Amino acid sequence: MRSDRALFLLAGLMLLGATARPVARSSGDPQDLFRDDVHAKAGLSCVSCHAGAPPYVAIERTKIAQLCARCHSDADYMKKYNPQVRVDQYQQYLTSTHGRKMSTGEARVATCTDCHGTHGIRSVSDPRASVAPQHVATTCSRCHADRARMAAFGHEDSPPDDWKASVHAAALLKRGDTSAPTCTTCHGSHGAAPPGVTSVAFVCSQCHVREAELFRKSPKKAIFDVIAQGECLTCHSNHRIEKPSDTFIGLQEPALCARCHNDELKGADLIRSMQKSLKSLADSIDRAHAVLDRAESAGMLVDDGRLVLRDAHEDQILARVSVHAFAETPLSGTTAKGIAEAAHAEAIGTAALGELRYRRNGLAVATLIIIGFLVTLWVKIRRLPPAA
Repeated sequence: MRSDRALFLLAGLMLLGATARPVARSSGDPQDLFRDDVHAKAGLSCVSCHAGAPPYVAIERTKIAQLCARCHSDADYMKKYNPQVRVDQYQQYLTSTHGRKMSTGEARVATCTDCHGTHGIRSVSDPRASVAPQHVATTCSRCHADRARMAAFGHEDSPPDDWKASVHAAALLKRGDTSAPTCTTCHGSHGAAPPGVTSVAFVCSQCHVREAELFRKSPKKAIFDVIAQGECLTCHSNHRIEKPSDTFIGLQEPALCARCHNDELKGADLIRSMQKSLKSLADSIDRAHAVLDRAESAGMLVDDGRLVLRDAHEDQILARVSVHAFAETPLSGTTAKGIAEAAHAEAIGTAALGELRYRRNGLAVATLIIIGFLVTLWVKIRRLPPAA
């Protein structure tokens, strides 16, 4: 019976005990936790997973995934709860790094309950779920930040902390952008595996489409293919990805180009040209900002200038994207357009400051005229004969 199978599944989730203790998510009374469980909301109960009567026998960690799959791999059964739900999670798990090791009897790798919990399991769409985007890194770090556990498999424990220092983490955790990449975005969830040299660029290009298209047409593509070098990783690394900056381009440390290039190697002239173009645009934007800020702080309206400067900022972003072409164009055209827009914004600010000076000069002249008039009036009054 399907309901019995589902409840048998929950029984296994509830009986992990000490073997899953290092990465178990839930604690407290199982009955209290289960009240908010997605399975309980679907109408299942303890006996749906727990065969027989208490005390229950713990399920082996190496059998948990198969237990979950008894329901979650049955399309007919799962359609009763969600006709769109995927039923290939278990098959994906078997192809994952975790699943392959688990199939050999290695019980220290992650299984279903390590990520989803045992009791109190919530829907993946629930922001409180341990697999919700904002919590994924914390969930993964229960194992992947454990130095002893990672050392046993020859891995570093640094990726979670590196990711937390990245631009991706800032977007997700500070700005609340749930579309920002987290662990499962790049590695997958049920089929989790590290991207290889040939696939990492395809992973990045799921979001960074323009950069990927430019790179694939660039002269660097063929070179990276020959030396089997990870395309995006070479400059940006994998987990501690920094916010793009013009300082990436140059022939002196800490510029990224300097890791491979110097003044004597081919491409040095192009790097200097790209660096100059980006700096010219940045300087133009800074000057425009300074003028507009000064005018605005003096009480002048410079909204038009702000709008034009916003376009210059957009071109600055596009220029940094254009770097991935590793060519003079389209970078030079984009920076030229941005410089022109920044100059226009600066001109608007300068005109506002000129208007401010004109107003101040006019006010000063008007004030002098009024003072002169008052002085003249006072003199006239003083010359009047005294009243009879």
